[in-house]
Amino acid sequence: MEQGRHGQPDTFSMLTVLDEDVVVIRMFGDLDLASASSLRACLAEAVGLRTPPRIVVDAEGLKFCDSTGLSVLMGALAAVSAAGGRLALSGAHGRFARMLRITGLDTELPIHDSVSAAAAHLGEPGD
Repeated sequence: MEQGRHGQPDTFSMLTVLDEDVVVIRMFGDLDLASASSLRACLAEAVGLRTPPRIVVDAEGLKFCDSTGLSVLMGALAAVSAAGGRLALSGAHGRFARMLRITGLDTELPIHDSVSAAAAHLGEPGD
């Protein structure tokens, strides 16, 4: 039985993987005010791992995201662009995908069905 998210400590985790020249950050659990700083730090570190940075944020394992999480992604998009790189999202589903559409972030942050599709997109010439 799956429990609700309230009152559960440490419900967010990440795994960073280097896939050739693409950094893949896989998110799991709840991205909210309590966990946003962890993702922010991870993304800031990822920007410096490759030049130019090419980062895929995989949301397949994400259960919840609030406005703080969206703000972190918007900040990362700006930082990656400023460094001459590109950022893409994979595995966005449910309420998270709906939030991306409602806010218009899906027009700035390309969303793909899989990490491999997102990585392939990042390998294409820029817009």
